[in-house]
Amino acid sequence: MHEAQARTLPLQALHESLGARFGEFAGWRMPLWYESGAVAEHLAVRRTAGAFDISHMGRFRVQGRDAGALLSAVFSRNATSLAPGGSVYALACNERGGIIDDLLLYRTADDSFAVICNAANAERVAGLLLAAQSGRDAAIVDLQPETVLLAVQGPQAAEAASRALSAELLAVPRHGCIEVAFRGQVYFCARTGYTGEDGFEIIAPISGGGEVLRGLVESESCRPCGLAARDSLRLEAALPLHGADIDESTTPWEAGLGWAVDFDHNFTGRDAMQTAKGMSTRRLACIVSAGPGVFRRGQAVYDGEVPAGSVSSGGFSPMLNRGIALAFLPRRLAREGAALAVDVRGRRVAGRVVKRPFYTSPHLAAMRR
Repeated sequence: MHEAQARTLPLQALHESLGARFGEFAGWRMPLWYESGAVAEHLAVRRTAGAFDISHMGRFRVQGRDAGALLSAVFSRNATSLAPGGSVYALACNERGGIIDDLLLYRTADDSFAVICNAANAERVAGLLLAAQSGRDAAIVDLQPETVLLAVQGPQAAEAASRALSAELLAVPRHGCIEVAFRGQVYFCARTGYTGEDGFEIIAPISGGGEVLRGLVESESCRPCGLAARDSLRLEAALPLHGADIDESTTPWEAGLGWAVDFDHNFTGRDAMQTAKGMSTRRLACIVSAGPGVFRRGQAVYDGEVPAGSVSSGGFSPMLNRGIALAFLPRRLAREGAALAVDVRGRRVAGRVVKRPFYTSPHLAAMRR
């Protein structure tokens, strides 16, 4: 899809006024970075806070007596065991156990759930939900046409969100979710994110989304951020990107996502996953460069002179000040300390496998204690 045909965000004019530079992603015209640049935005999220407009992502409400059963039939997590106010990371898989999408499930009440999925897979996920709806007391509502989706991330994100929206957010636990009233409308807020930092994702009515985003970025401690920083942040946190690090040819075991599979319920791909468990010959690993050189997707990884795999995601880490990459490697090489090399434009750059993730947020680590 050419950029001229790409969909525009509801808050397009606001992003233009904030100095956004745009590019096409997953069929949408998205802010890539603002005037300060992607590295400054990355560092702001690590040190204070940053706000993202991620309205391109799919989002659904599933309500009714059988809502939990419907979600459990489609996804790898048992939604019926999720407590109200909680969330889980889940997978949608095909019959072979390959990953169609990775997403987040939220339970807002006994009979009400929210689903946030990747933009490129929103129609596919909607189709999976509709196919499982037959005979069940569950309504599926596509929230995208009437809402925006914002994310505020960083050590000071909770304070920024509470100032812009509601002080109630300060009491929400990590991975928790809540619905708050603001200016006579209901806003869904979840303490989750895709950066390896504390923060909130906020589903807001379109009519109020601009006020919330302006409220977030009016402070010097929270700046607007684009997709470039979002990608470098998630890479430092070793969070997989669908279509790059995971896809329908990837099983959860290969991607190190076996923890996101509950075998206590029936769901699409369950039998294939059970068969594949413990049988994978490759594993998604983290590689850090030992010298100058930035790793990029598609570059070959070598064990000595023998090809061992290729980079699925790569880039420069502002926090580590070196190149980092995710790559599928034979299991014998996907171990901490293994020495490898990556072909960077015809030059072999030495690297080593490190424990996942590349970077751990001190603020988030303190919250977990």
